[in-house]
Amino acid sequence: MFSKLAGGKIIYLNDRHEEKDTEKEARQRIYDKRILPLLGEDDIAIFGEAIDTFLLSYYRDLDFATINNDNIFYVPNYRKYSSLTEALIHNNLTCEEIKKREAKTLIPYIVSKNTQILAKKIKCSLLADHKSVERVNNKTSYRALMKKLGFPIIPGFGVGNLKDAKLRFHCLKNQGFKDIVIKKERSASGFGVFVIRTEKELENRFKKYFAKAKSFLLEGIIRDVKASPNIQYWIGRKKITFIGLSDQLFEEGRFIHKGSIFPSQLVEEAPVLKKVKRLSWKFCRYLQSRKCYGLTGIDYIITKDNAIYSTEVNFRFNYSTFPALIAERLFDSVRGISWKAFTMKGRPTTFKKLFRNSHKLFIAKKKGYGVFPIDIGLLKTKGEGQFMVIAPTAEEADNYKNRLRQAYENMF
Repeated sequence: MFSKLAGGKIIYLNDRHEEKDTEKEARQRIYDKRILPLLGEDDIAIFGEAIDTFLLSYYRDLDFATINNDNIFYVPNYRKYSSLTEALIHNNLTCEEIKKREAKTLIPYIVSKNTQILAKKIKCSLLADHKSVERVNNKTSYRALMKKLGFPIIPGFGVGNLKDAKLRFHCLKNQGFKDIVIKKERSASGFGVFVIRTEKELENRFKKYFAKAKSFLLEGIIRDVKASPNIQYWIGRKKITFIGLSDQLFEEGRFIHKGSIFPSQLVEEAPVLKKVKRLSWKFCRYLQSRKCYGLTGIDYIITKDNAIYSTEVNFRFNYSTFPALIAERLFDSVRGISWKAFTMKGRPTTFKKLFRNSHKLFIAKKKGYGVFPIDIGLLKTKGEGQFMVIAPTAEEADNYKNRLRQAYENMF
């Protein structure tokens, strides 16, 4: 996946639960197989549960997931630990077997204290220090950094207690904001982010979610947003490589992430796109100067009058990383295509049954259009799968998505 960019043999550990604010999620909700189709022959990967053999065959028919079977490791009883990474740290036998592969670099979902401990144990290097990653991903310190670098930032404040929060809440109200967002300094997929309109709502959210937090944020909600792009780069020691640009999709009236779509609306607005790329490049150069190497995604919102705000950075794998790289590999170039990534939920089934019931919808060859499964690890137990659809236009991509949904529902 990133062997040409990082150099040498790589171990991948796509463990979502090393990210903050995921501790209440069920252990199996790690979505660790999202990396599977992108793994090459010499890559090494660590998973929590066995790979679906029918899915693996589907991938390999398309020349995806070419990883050597001997380079795939599983961690038994991983659900007994806070994360897959922590489970592996406590599994000396598996760690010794992984060490024998003599990999150069460990690339986790996110660099954390645990991944740093693991890297040392299996004698691998990481591309960044976990303390540096924490500072970058922290929303309060990111706001300070954006201000330092001259980025436009959303009006808001970092606060440390309810009294201070009330003061800042009314300050934002006086600036004309009807809706205000209260958010944790670290969270994933919109968890830990809440809209408030009254002081009473502020008190309730604080008591339930923020009372133990050392600090958190209040920001005014920007309305009239026409696009929420995410732009990704690989930051190397000598070179910065563009990975992809797509738009994020959110649940109506909420900040819960529900998917991504390509191409971004910004491709039709050259001046805005140029400015976003210039700001992003400046930030990537800053990370490079601090020896923070690896994958980073920067989130923006663009208003209808073309005001640009950077909302946060995710120095880790992003939701749209996987569809962006899959599309690139399928088509060699993403010019002239449209894709949408989404989570589909319903009654539990197997991927084999879903595929056989709707096989004409699934991509059958390179440069073919249709549905591509990204992670179906929860399909059998929870009825949940992550997919992408690819077509010449957004309308045709939506048609594939709707047909898949209809086929799924008609199975029962």
